[in-house]
Amino acid sequence: MNQRIPAELRGLRDLFQSCDPIPEQALAGAYAAMARRSPIEDPVVLKLVGDSAESLARVRSGQPEPRVLTFAMPGRVLEVDLVPTVDGLYRASGMVLNRAGQAPPVGEVVLRHPAGECAGSLDEHGAFRVADVPRGPLSVVFRPVRSVPAVADWLVC
Repeated sequence: MNQRIPAELRGLRDLFQSCDPIPEQALAGAYAAMARRSPIEDPVVLKLVGDSAESLARVRSGQPEPRVLTFAMPGRVLEVDLVPTVDGLYRASGMVLNRAGQAPPVGEVVLRHPAGECAGSLDEHGAFRVADVPRGPLSVVFRPVRSVPAVADWLVC
């Protein structure tokens, strides 16, 4: 990367700093935030590998059909069933599976939505349940104990 700044840009920077300077507290806060950020703390990608909404063959039974989402992350699979309950809400349940031979995972699954988030702790088998998840944009996060969280992209349910 070229470290030399052209004279025109230096002049423009000087003009902005003299006419509209950045408050010192904002500048100090920005540098402090960047110093705290560590690549080790970056989240793991939770990749959507299956979505029942994309299935061509569907059987209508009269009951609300769950939408099944399957996510993959290194060494684990997370499956979420979204069952419509009352108008505009879902009940989410599912399981986090480790590789064969490993102990069940410990942590929580968080369903983020525009109004906030809903969380469900994993039980001794790696299962969870979350009530009253609003319909609309949704992002799934797996927060294991003593490890980096796995975060999925947003999708619409």
